[in-house]
Amino acid sequence: MTEFSSNEDMPRWKSIAEEKKAARDARTIQDWRLKPEQVSDDQLNVINVPSQCGILTTRELEITGLNAHSLAKRIVNHEYTSYEVTLAFCKRAAIAQQLVNCLSEIFFEEALLAAKNLDKEFEKSGIPRGPLHGVPISLKDCFQVENTDAAIGYTALINHPSSKENESEITKIMRDSGAILFCKTTVPTALMAGETFNSIYGYTSNPYNRNFSSGGSSGGESALLALHGSPLGIGSDIGGSIRIPASFTGLYSLKPSFGRFSTQGIRDSLNGQEAVRNTVGPMGHCLEDIEIWCETVVNYQSHLSVDSDCLPIPWRRPDIPEKLCFGILLDDGIVRPLPPVTAALLRLKTELEEAGHSVIEFCLEDSSFLNSLRYPLYQSAAARRIKETLSLTREPWPRGYEMLENMTKDENVIPATVSDLWEAQVQRTEYCKRVLQRWADTKKYTGTGREIDGLIMPCSPWPASLK
Repeated sequence: MTEFSSNEDMPRWKSIAEEKKAARDARTIQDWRLKPEQVSDDQLNVINVPSQCGILTTRELEITGLNAHSLAKRIVNHEYTSYEVTLAFCKRAAIAQQLVNCLSEIFFEEALLAAKNLDKEFEKSGIPRGPLHGVPISLKDCFQVENTDAAIGYTALINHPSSKENESEITKIMRDSGAILFCKTTVPTALMAGETFNSIYGYTSNPYNRNFSSGGSSGGESALLALHGSPLGIGSDIGGSIRIPASFTGLYSLKPSFGRFSTQGIRDSLNGQEAVRNTVGPMGHCLEDIEIWCETVVNYQSHLSVDSDCLPIPWRRPDIPEKLCFGILLDDGIVRPLPPVTAALLRLKTELEEAGHSVIEFCLEDSSFLNSLRYPLYQSAAARRIKETLSLTREPWPRGYEMLENMTKDENVIPATVSDLWEAQVQRTEYCKRVLQRWADTKKYTGTGREIDGLIMPCSPWPASLK
């Protein structure tokens, strides 16, 4: 456990956090540091600072402007080395960190050594290690990487680095596929918020306007990717933790169904909770990058028993009809999105129709009762577990967690029982059944003889939220 100071009445959580933050900041090379005027608090939009600050060479700007699939091709074609690509993204990630506070773990030196060794291996064999050969990839803080913390915002979990044996399965798959892991990104405490703030590193801002959030809980990935400090990142998602951050900074992403990608070895405050399952997925700059990541992971998993929860289904390419029909849901009857979000959905509807597809209205079953299921499904246990972990260093509850904190203080709030959980799971499953039936019923209205091919919905009620 993390140690306290000699005065047991004085918790060390703050000094622990400051030491960790200082250690992280010390791993940024002096030549990669911005001038004070380049990180002025008055400059809200910093999206162009990396390309204008003078730290990156013309070639490095070219490299960091490319997508992951393009980089993989160019490395294999000997246009770039993995080392120079990794160096370029390490420098740009360091710049991004100074602008929006998006990195939790920095291992640039280790990444550059791995890239150099990969180049030697490729020069000798002429065979790329895998589909992501030489491509730098960033990871959300919850992924375990050897010799780094996976503190997920808790001071109590600092200075407990992961071992090789405990590495996340996705970490291993990325290395075996040729990727170079070079940093991990910030998260809210316990991964339980739609913005990214914790007592170790503070707030992660949106590079398009630093008065706004980059979302959560994969908010560090969102901010880093928006500044092109990484060509491809990996997040995790239960209730929007990939989708919300991606929408806040204009990225592509995928929150898959549970069982498609391995979650083995992921650090989480809800480990053991199986009522609402966590998933992992990619975040990037284009659809092609999302596809190559998914295909790589699925094909790797399909012939190796790496995770008993993963379905051994190989990558498949469906025949997509020329004309598609989509459902669209503008309002769930509980929260009405802000006008810019609705406008974006309607613009997409128009563009799909102009491309020859059709879009029909889709209405959900009454979902107002779902909010009441959150407590027995996961909030009751999560609140207690968060309190227990915070208490190890007497760390205060972070901002935005008032509801969970009150659950642990209010004597009238009774912890959910196993029977409560079972009943909530029955209601959850019955609701899913009704929604699937409504989806199946769309076959009557699509005009294609099929059910709707996809459902368009908001990622969030707002384009981004104020800090």
